[in-house]
Amino acid sequence: EAPTVCTASQTRMESEGPDPQKEKKEMGVVQHPEEIDRNPCKIPDLVFGVGWIMGVVAMMTVAFEYGWDDVGSVDYDDDDHENKKKAVRGILKVFLLAFFFALVLSQLAMSVMMRFGGTMIHVSMLFGEMLLLGCGIVSLEQHGRWFVATVFFGLFGCLVVFHCCSMSRIRYAAVTLHVGCNIVLSYPVLQLVAFAAAAVSVVFMFVFALATFGYYNYKKDTGKSDREMAFVILTFVFIFFWSQQVFKYILTATTAGTAHAWWYGRYPSLLEHPAFNAFCRNVTYNLGSIAFGAAVVAVVETLVVAIQWLRKKAKKYPGGTCVSCLLCCVQCCLGCCASTMDYINKYAFVYVGIHGYSYLYAGRKVVQLFSHHGFTVIGADFFIDMILFLNHVVVGITTAAFGVLLVKSGPDKWSKHAASAQVIVGLFCGLAGCAISGIIFSVVDGANKATLVLFADNPHVLEDTHPDEFKMVSEAWADLGKQIKDDDKDDDDEETKGSDHV
Repeated sequence: EAPTVCTASQTRMESEGPDPQKEKKEMGVVQHPEEIDRNPCKIPDLVFGVGWIMGVVAMMTVAFEYGWDDVGSVDYDDDDHENKKKAVRGILKVFLLAFFFALVLSQLAMSVMMRFGGTMIHVSMLFGEMLLLGCGIVSLEQHGRWFVATVFFGLFGCLVVFHCCSMSRIRYAAVTLHVGCNIVLSYPVLQLVAFAAAAVSVVFMFVFALATFGYYNYKKDTGKSDREMAFVILTFVFIFFWSQQVFKYILTATTAGTAHAWWYGRYPSLLEHPAFNAFCRNVTYNLGSIAFGAAVVAVVETLVVAIQWLRKKAKKYPGGTCVSCLLCCVQCCLGCCASTMDYINKYAFVYVGIHGYSYLYAGRKVVQLFSHHGFTVIGADFFIDMILFLNHVVVGITTAAFGVLLVKSGPDKWSKHAASAQVIVGLFCGLAGCAISGIIFSVVDGANKATLVLFADNPHVLEDTHPDEFKMVSEAWADLGKQIKDDDKDDDDEETKGSDHV
């Protein structure tokens, strides 16, 4: 056999050992080590998943058993019934055109936000500053109210100081927003999934209304007690809130799973699409985890509704005003708790959508994320939520104006038989524009949160798959005074192993 000749460079490489940085960059999608959830059976997540399915089936049974009969028993013996049908058809045509207009406008707004997100944040901050300054000047010159003017000037100064101190955070928020919009535009199927989730939510809202009113009319005719009806209807309210949260978190987890595929360079194909794969995982394997987290928020929201009902009851009795004020304080605290838990759940289901964790394990990962990058994450979310809210308002107002313009300039048969057509079309088109914008930008919000999580977990993969985006995010990350360490992933793995061992 021929002798093996070793060069000096090969000898030096063997003596130094493998380069961990090189191995990390050469690591493909399949070889990347995934952290392992130590709860493969997802208990108690499985219990919550089965419970949610049973609750939905029970509500649908009540809706079709009692509520559908009430709808079918309505008498339409009206002379103007044909005119009403024509009016509905005409208004529906206007709504359909406004729907597509809001869809296109939201796409354009997403493209603008992707390219000029930082500028939009600065412009919105400057608009708020000028508004406060103008209110202070008007209060001082025209009304002579020094105290009110001093409050406005104080708020103006605080907002200016906050704006100046948040330049680096605004840049980081704009960069992550750019990456999130890029993910959504790279996978348009995500928006189809979002619209499907919204359609299911609307249908389930109709089912909830049928079940509630059908059961109420049935029990009222049979002479049942109000306490029993209140308990059952409150149960329906809980199932409704629970289902709405489940639909929303399925969309969040699906967006996170798709963002994970984009992060690791997996592009859509005809047979396997990351969005469809993520959606199938979240409605099957991850459904228990999603139902668990959704139930936590739904319980608090149901308590808020129950306290609102108790407040109305308390006002009818002597001394009920004090009790109503106390219940109002409790209701406010519960509302803040529900909002906080919903915010934490969004990040928890990003981990669920990416790694398939159980809900409790994902919650622990969120605590670790906030302990290391809490102010960075919250600061970016603050500015991004502000931009998303402004986009909702702009799309809603523009869609309402477009609907009114259709009624004025469109064919007369569209609004001939409709009373107050401009008011009705303006109101509902505005609400529809806000809803469509909310659906589309909820996907952007989920992609943005996934970007924050993925970059905090393993930024080096982005350097190989999308080097331009990596450069943008890393520079913004450095402006915050943070450094990307080469052994971040190794430290995280050791920390996870240590926590699992404990």
